[in-house]
Amino acid sequence: MKIFPTIEAMAFMVMLFLASCNPKQQQNTTAGNEIDTLAIMQRGDSIANAMQEVLLQNVMHATKKGGPVYAVAFCNERAMPLTDSLSGEYKCKIQRISDKYRNPANKPNENDEAVLLKMKSSNPVKPFLGNENGKTIYYKPIKIAMPACLNCHGAEGKEIAMKTFAAIRQKYPDDLATGYKEGDFRGMWKITFSEK
Repeated sequence: MKIFPTIEAMAFMVMLFLASCNPKQQQNTTAGNEIDTLAIMQRGDSIANAMQEVLLQNVMHATKKGGPVYAVAFCNERAMPLTDSLSGEYKCKIQRISDKYRNPANKPNENDEAVLLKMKSSNPVKPFLGNENGKTIYYKPIKIAMPACLNCHGAEGKEIAMKTFAAIRQKYPDDLATGYKEGDFRGMWKITFSEK
């Protein structure tokens, strides 16, 4: 009879030991995921900020050189190659996505439309991570950040001069990217990280 209580006591101790190990393992896994998530968020933010800075510097330079009409031509010819070169440098795919796109290459796919809707309905709008086709994606909102942006994205005949509007229509016949005000949600950065 003494054997059964000893076996029961040992079984109970083994169960306690296993139960106490499991939460620690889960905790370590969760902590590891949080660290990875934080690192990916920081990397995505760094890439989006670098891309934004490169585009703004180039657009401002083009505007100083030849005004908004010249900046429209510059964007039409150089924005995508600049984006592609930084995509190669950072080993990821960088995109600007908007439901009111100027360049059809920035048109959202079905998944992007859902993300844009989520961002638009959030207050405040914050960056977040998603997944598409097994790849990790960093999304960051783009807003109309300064009055100079309205020279090409504001209201026709008000912030957008008629010559500039004509240049936009010539370069982008199906343009949807006007009518904004400073601070408006413009779209999002979509940074797709390569599979490891």
